[in-house]
Amino acid sequence: MMPTQLATLLSLILVTLPTFAQRGRCGTPEPKAGRFTSVPADCGYFTNAPQPEYEPSFFYDVPVVFHVIENTSGDGFLSPATIQDQIDILNEDFQAIAGSPGAPGTDGKIRFHLATTDPGGSPTTGITYSTNNNWFQDSGNYWNSLAWDTNRYLNVYTNAVPCCYGYVSGFPSQGIAGQANDRVVLWWEAVGRDPTPGWPLNMGRTATHEVGHYLGLYHTFCGGCGSAANCYSTGDLICDTNGESTATLGCPMFKSSCGNSDPIHNYMDYTDDPCLWEFTPEQVNRMRCTLPNWRPDLFVTVAAQEVVRLGTPPNPNALRPGVSSPPLAGELWDPVVDHTTFEPGAIADYLLLSFGPTELALGPTGTLLCLPPFPLLSSNLSPGTPFALAVPNDAGLLGISFCVQAASLIPGVQIRLTNALDCIVGN
Repeated sequence: MMPTQLATLLSLILVTLPTFAQRGRCGTPEPKAGRFTSVPADCGYFTNAPQPEYEPSFFYDVPVVFHVIENTSGDGFLSPATIQDQIDILNEDFQAIAGSPGAPGTDGKIRFHLATTDPGGSPTTGITYSTNNNWFQDSGNYWNSLAWDTNRYLNVYTNAVPCCYGYVSGFPSQGIAGQANDRVVLWWEAVGRDPTPGWPLNMGRTATHEVGHYLGLYHTFCGGCGSAANCYSTGDLICDTNGESTATLGCPMFKSSCGNSDPIHNYMDYTDDPCLWEFTPEQVNRMRCTLPNWRPDLFVTVAAQEVVRLGTPPNPNALRPGVSSPPLAGELWDPVVDHTTFEPGAIADYLLLSFGPTELALGPTGTLLCLPPFPLLSSNLSPGTPFALAVPNDAGLLGISFCVQAASLIPGVQIRLTNALDCIVGN
């Protein structure tokens, strides 16, 4: 290509690519009357009815695949670290994680993780890379080539989508789940933490907003003010988000319409990222209704378990199951070693963990019930003291089994092994 041709091409690109100011906040179309039925009505296309069974009492874990689309010049590349940043932001916002920018919101107990297996069952990073100039402009049916099973994975595509910072291709109550084009699309420069300095949407909240749509939420200003008396069938179908006549832009200290203060801090408004920090409880209820009713194959739930095992010959049953709950990802697990009934002279307790059980009789010491070697996790605890082990908030741990066994130190005698708990990490 001659220098003059290159200069002409560059000038055309600079003219035709949207600037920050020209891009819309969200390209998701508003709901249209008369097109779809609303079954179930609890979280339908035109209806909403919060129910107790959709309250966040357990976790839904959602596997995500990022399809990164670049052009032949290298624009559009996103590192795995940037994509993991975006996953972290989603978790902060959908779980209102303490200490994060999303902490003031509502804990929806919805977790996201990069897929660890692909549709064929092979290990994966949960990220694909493609180079295609047409796809990079969000043109062509790229999803027919790239999509992973949209029933089982949240498919996120990143490119230079011209219209906006992001959009979804349809609402779940339209029956889009399972179709190849079921997707979230993000402008690649809006992905991750502080992706593009100098523009106001630089905290990764575009993804939070679009995933909210993906899980059934509408804009807070949808339908204008709606009807306060019929707030579950007008506007955004949510009663605990105040009616709002128009989208909020920028980051105002206060904005009022429809006779009340506007929900300017809600992720489903158009406010700049630093001013967004909440889903409401009823928005969470609707999203948690959407998952089992409209996207029933998308999520994973695993029940935590604790099974007591004494061994042969039996060990003293001194290790008690978790005081607060079985081992749950993201929470404290509090087993207690209480040897007061069988060895009142013991002065210290130990807790031993391994990923596999065993059964090895060791004479007067007891029966070794967890595979050695195992780490010594805690010691010098008085009888009845909880160990309070923090289980990482990692979806990859769900369904993992492990063996935990305790031991007690008796002065001048020996360490005595107690029973074991065979555990499964759950929600």
